[in-house]
Amino acid sequence: MVETTTAVYVRDTEATDSAAAQRELALDYATSVLGLDREEITVLSDTALKGREAPSSGDQELFELAAAGDIERVIVRDAARIATNMRDLNDRIRELLDDDVAVHVIDPGLRLGDSRPELDTAVDDRTMLRALGIAAELEAAVSSERTREGIAAAQAEGKHVGRPPFGFDSDGNGNLVPNENFETALAVIEQIEAGDSKRSTARDAGITRATVRNIVNRKDLYRFG
Repeated sequence: MVETTTAVYVRDTEATDSAAAQRELALDYATSVLGLDREEITVLSDTALKGREAPSSGDQELFELAAAGDIERVIVRDAARIATNMRDLNDRIRELLDDDVAVHVIDPGLRLGDSRPELDTAVDDRTMLRALGIAAELEAAVSSERTREGIAAAQAEGKHVGRPPFGFDSDGNGNLVPNENFETALAVIEQIEAGDSKRSTARDAGITRATVRNIVNRKDLYRFG
């Protein structure tokens, strides 16, 4: 019986090639480029990204096999099969390498942790990992900046950003729409301005004192929103 040494992982979505196409591409790479026998290869698959979190997913099995020392390498068509972004890719590749599992990403030709002399590796593993880490940090910084710019732009247009305050819902376009609690908020403002305490006002309205405080701090929103 030939021992399994390699895992091919495929994940199919509507936006990608079929799982069958990914499987054949990876198997061809394993046999023609790495010189492996098909009997040495196990194929793991999922049909959607959310399957990654399921205990029975192929993704979970892949990392369990790696942790147990049951595979020497993993082959995927592209990075999107096993990661959602550069930070995720960096973390997951490091996890596999820590388990002494080599990682082959066919597109764009990434090979890490496989020291066989017949493989032509352009850069060493440490250099590639540093590059992945830098790329992950850059992606996070760019994403954060875009988020800040998006919030600033929305606020400049008078749109609400974040969780709607008590008494409002969001219409999905950044606009606040009064809901069934709006009249309660107006009553709270009126009661506080009449001299009642936050404690008694909260009790009468059936809300927390923190909610009363938030309403009062933003009373102009209720009167003119």
